[in-house]
Amino acid sequence: MAKLTPNKITGLLKKNSAYYVSDDDGTKGMGRLCVKIYPSGSKRFVFRYFVGTKANFILIGNVPNDGGKTSDKALGMSLADAREKAKEYGAMLQRGVDPRLEQGIINQEKENQVKLEAQKGSIEQLFTSYTAQMEKDGKRTFKTVLSALEKETYPFIPQATKAKDVTKDDLISVLAHMIKRGANTQSNRVRSYLMAAFNYGLSHDNDPANYIGTAKFGLLYNPVSAIPKQKSAEKVGEHFLSNGEVKLLLLDLDSEFIRFQMGQHIRHLMSLCFYTGGQRPYELASSKWDAINWEAKTLLITPEISKNKRPHLIPLTDSAINILTKQKTDSSNGFIFPHRLSEERHINLDSLSKAVSRYCENSEIRSFIPRDIRRTCKTLMGELGISKSIRDRLQNHALQDVSSKHYDRYEYMPEKLRALEVWERELADFAISNVITLRGKL
Repeated sequence: MAKLTPNKITGLLKKNSAYYVSDDDGTKGMGRLCVKIYPSGSKRFVFRYFVGTKANFILIGNVPNDGGKTSDKALGMSLADAREKAKEYGAMLQRGVDPRLEQGIINQEKENQVKLEAQKGSIEQLFTSYTAQMEKDGKRTFKTVLSALEKETYPFIPQATKAKDVTKDDLISVLAHMIKRGANTQSNRVRSYLMAAFNYGLSHDNDPANYIGTAKFGLLYNPVSAIPKQKSAEKVGEHFLSNGEVKLLLLDLDSEFIRFQMGQHIRHLMSLCFYTGGQRPYELASSKWDAINWEAKTLLITPEISKNKRPHLIPLTDSAINILTKQKTDSSNGFIFPHRLSEERHINLDSLSKAVSRYCENSEIRSFIPRDIRRTCKTLMGELGISKSIRDRLQNHALQDVSSKHYDRYEYMPEKLRALEVWERELADFAISNVITLRGKL
């Protein structure tokens, strides 16, 4: 160990990890002035001393480029000034006083820690912030996710609880109560929401966009990671309507049999789902009249309502045009399928689910849900020989091959139209007498 000089300090080279070089001032028990050299090459004067066997450090100042010759404070601290500061700290040690306590450094650190802890976001803020980001990203389920998280979590974890203090056991308790009441499938849904929310919180604090003015969560890990799914609850959907059931349903949708159980908007929406090859009900329900090109006979699902955020152009057969023409006489502005109380809002999809449920209770058709319409069209169109590639494109699936994702921008409109025309003929090519016969067999 030797006495530091500006030239020696200037010659200290950076290494892969930070290291210290101390100044030999000939004293003992009074700590040491050191230069800390960082992997970046920057250098700082620090005072190092020991309390028992524990080394403590106090930052004194930055080392200027000339190694401490200068006294210009804007460029850094001179070596002489750093030594004077180290002597002050050394004198405190001789009096038996910890310099950090004397300088209020420890108290300040404690105050800062208290402030940081107070600023840590609660689980309520985590859920709100996460679902707000979902909304920004165009995820239409953000309200459903927030509602499920609030409903299932807050009875067991107070919403003011810091997100960083939520443990795996806390979340196991939330999910266990759901499983106990028989909601196994929903428990998996809530688990996935929790997993996503905590993953969001982990990245949130490091995102420069959130650096100023937002709550920090201070998460070190995702407490949901170690909690398994309930595998027995997750079953791939298998139910689809038979060819005869589809035709019977379409007949009912256009007859007096069902008009007292299902409103006209709902009947038209369900019919259009079939005649467009199994489009997502939400995407049709939230489309507006200006998305239809009557001359070209197309309906454009715009990116903001498309599940995969890509525009989706659907060719319209004569049957689809006929359904939309009937709907046009009932609603001439805004949404194609407006809410019953306001044409400025689209129809509530809960109404569709309830109408289907009521219909199944009063018909001979096996019970089904709206999602089964999409699966039915996909399956029965396959039986007609329509290729999976065209069926996938017709239903606007997110195609994962490199060509489709990055290069192929062909709309496949002639192919999609031909497929829908084949499907339309299949739906129409069934005599009413046969449908009546089918009623007796179901």
